[in-house]
Amino acid sequence: MKKRANEIVNLSQQLGDDSNHSYPDFDSMWMRIEAARNEQGELKTSATSLHTRALFRGRRLAGLSVAVFILLATPALAYMTGNWDFIYHSGVKSALQHGFGQQLDKTVTNNDVTFTIDTAVSDDNGTALLYSLDTGDKKERTWIFDHLELKDSKGDSIARIGGVEAMTSRINSDRSSYSHAWDEGSGTYKGILETPWTFSGNEADVQLQARGLKAYDYVGIPIALDPHQTGVQSFPIHAGGIKELNVQFVQGEKGHVLLKYSFSYTDDSIFNIVAPQIQVKMGEKTVERTGYKMSRPIVIEGAQEWGTQESYSMDKLLQSGTSFEFVYGVKGSHIEGEWNIGTLTLNKEKSLQASITRDLNMPIRSVQGDSIIRKLIIRPTAVKLEVENKQAFRRLPYRKISLLVNGQKLQGAQTFEYANTPSHGYKQVFAFTVPPDLRLTEDTPIQLLLEHEIEEYTDYKKPIKLKDITDEKKVMRVDIEGYPLNVSYYTKDGDLYVENESENQKFSGVTQTFLKRGNERVYGDVLFFQWEENWLDWENSNKFVNVYRGFKGTETELYLYSFEIRHSDREWKVKLQ
Repeated sequence: MKKRANEIVNLSQQLGDDSNHSYPDFDSMWMRIEAARNEQGELKTSATSLHTRALFRGRRLAGLSVAVFILLATPALAYMTGNWDFIYHSGVKSALQHGFGQQLDKTVTNNDVTFTIDTAVSDDNGTALLYSLDTGDKKERTWIFDHLELKDSKGDSIARIGGVEAMTSRINSDRSSYSHAWDEGSGTYKGILETPWTFSGNEADVQLQARGLKAYDYVGIPIALDPHQTGVQSFPIHAGGIKELNVQFVQGEKGHVLLKYSFSYTDDSIFNIVAPQIQVKMGEKTVERTGYKMSRPIVIEGAQEWGTQESYSMDKLLQSGTSFEFVYGVKGSHIEGEWNIGTLTLNKEKSLQASITRDLNMPIRSVQGDSIIRKLIIRPTAVKLEVENKQAFRRLPYRKISLLVNGQKLQGAQTFEYANTPSHGYKQVFAFTVPPDLRLTEDTPIQLLLEHEIEEYTDYKKPIKLKDITDEKKVMRVDIEGYPLNVSYYTKDGDLYVENESENQKFSGVTQTFLKRGNERVYGDVLFFQWEENWLDWENSNKFVNVYRGFKGTETELYLYSFEIRHSDREWKVKLQ
């Protein structure tokens, strides 16, 4: 069955105002991240960094970026696999195959639009409803509810998504969310509504109400981009609330090129519904990227602004027949009406029978202080691990944290919250997705694998005295926690440049330094240079430069804000069951 998906909003785009921050050379950083990923052949993701994929014209939806938090821990129905498998990642697919969930088949039709709740999935991690939406479309569009609300048996709101929320992120403050994808085979939209809300006992009644549907359509226009040109290429759009498109190519290493672009708007209300994007095509086929697509602060024409970047093979961009298309959204029709499903009786007995929770209370001692593994929680889709850390805003100090289960290595994502206990102030929750070929029981051997221990230092109290500051470069060698650090400093055009580097790769180097003016801290601008082989490869890079603009004087004290000692040889296995 051929399936295509609506645009799914990337929550990592909504980061607030970054105008008061200075940014390093993100372009070289990005190209080196991609080069490292390609060499290692690993897919690395982050719970605080979720990426929007290209979702038009035959592309398949690999996962719902707005929904990761609940899908990691929610069982679902095996018989639904054929219709919804393109929505879920491997953990949910595993639960589908093992037959967890509850069939409901509750339908309501209004104004020729049919809304069906097909399946409910409930456990002690949250609630999910799988639904179908039949709008009578013959091709894909983006539909957004004006208002969508789930209530408990008392009429109290469990999840409410509507108004501005529905027009921007389709997710509200309590992490409830919904999203749907176009299923070309059935000519309907398959979707999921999720909430971390759960209930005590085996059963609970809820009510689902939906009101109003707004459509957004895709428009694609060809643009004449020249990959050889390194300057900014601008294209007036004047449609879909977009005034102008600015594009720039940045040459990278090993034949890669970075495509980055940003927009100026007359109306940005559509942006988070149907995010504008550039598609690279060879005939009717989409040219695959060599890495992730990411939205982040970028610099175009010397101005730092929010934009998008993705990397490609330069050879593919230069092939005969390669074309570029700019795709954006426009407002379509609006359907008035209400789709009130009525009462749904949710049952999580089957999921609870397959769940295992163990109180471990295992102490872990590391260079960063004590931690305790509190709980191991086994679910059909994921294994969760709760760890409390004594120091607030501290975490298990390891670069790589995974589970070893029956010879398989499971990678995880993590979230953080306050533990609210007398002895431990900060809790990490790890969720390790279960692959479809793995069935977990209370007898399944599970080990926690901790690799690459990191010793973090913040607000180092021993300043470095810089004397006889002139435009002549001076070099001094200091000892920092038993590791050599070479510090070079000089002035240029009225600015003070301070470089630091260590020949010992276990020492991370000091990314950020600062000076003091009375009680005020003056932080240096952090520079990253093209000469670094891979500055984000923390094992091989430890050289940094800070610049203090308009520096006056001939001496000062330099403070180290943060650095790390890398113990890459340290590994620890902890038997959990």
